[in-house]
Amino acid sequence: MAEVPEVETLVRDLREAVVGRTIRLTEVLLPAAVRFPTADEFTALLTERTVLESRRRAKYLLLPLSGDLLLAIHLALWGTVALVPTDQPRLPETVILWHLDQDQDLRFIDILGYARAAVGAPDVLAEKLDLKSLGPEALDPSFDVAVLARQLARRRGALKSVLLNQRILAGLGNRDADESMWLAGVDPRRSASSLTSDELSRLHDAIRKVLSEGIALRGTQRDLFGRKGGALHRRNIFEKSGEPCPRCGARIVYTRIGSRNTFYCPNCQK
Repeated sequence: MAEVPEVETLVRDLREAVVGRTIRLTEVLLPAAVRFPTADEFTALLTERTVLESRRRAKYLLLPLSGDLLLAIHLALWGTVALVPTDQPRLPETVILWHLDQDQDLRFIDILGYARAAVGAPDVLAEKLDLKSLGPEALDPSFDVAVLARQLARRRGALKSVLLNQRILAGLGNRDADESMWLAGVDPRRSASSLTSDELSRLHDAIRKVLSEGIALRGTQRDLFGRKGGALHRRNIFEKSGEPCPRCGARIVYTRIGSRNTFYCPNCQK
C-alpha cells in the first residue's frame, strides 16, 4: 500500500537516480492515468524536460522540471514507479512510460488503474490539486505536540477520520493511522478533540515513530530499482482482525469508521 513510507522511499530514490536527467519522450498507455492536461498535451509538455528535483507533499510525488513545469504523481493504493532498461519488457499494468536518456525508462505502474499523473506550471498545478490546503507534514521538524493539538482541537469527528483528513494532517494513510493509534493506546472511535495532553503526546510520538520506521525499512513495496522494502504491511494490528494483540493478547477488532477499514485492540485502546 502506497503511504508516506513508500512515497518517501521513491522520492529519495528518484533524487539519487533521476534528478539531472532528461525525459526524451513520454508514452501514455492509459489516458485515464493523466489527470490533466489531455494525454496529448501531457506528452508534448514533457518532451526534452530535465528533472531538477524530487520531493514529496503528503502522498504526492513532485518532480520540478526545466521550463518552469511541475510533474505530480499520485500512486493511489498500489501504484509505483520503476527505473528499468528501455528494452525490458513492459508489465501489462504499466500506465505511462517516460523514456529517459542513457537508454532507461521511468515506468508508472498500477495494477488497479487508479494512480494518476499531472503536469503544469507549479502555481496552476498547486491550485488544481489543492496542494495549498494540505495540513502540516507529520515528519516536518516543526510538527510537534502543540501543532497536533491545534489541528485536532474542536474536531468532533472520530479520531480515525480526522487523522485521515489531508487538510488536517498531510500524508497519514489508513494503515499507518491504525498502527499509530494502537501504539499510542488511543481508541480510533474517540472524538478527536477529547484527547488529553498525555494522549496527544503519545499519539504524536507514535505517528513519528511509525512513519520513520517505515521509511528506514524502505516501505512495504518495491523501490525504484525493484528491491522489496523491509516494512510489513500487516505490522501489529492492521488487517489482523481476530488475531491476538501483540501487546495484551486480546483479539483485534475490525470495524468501519468513515467508510474506512479500521483495526484496533479493544483492551489496549480504551
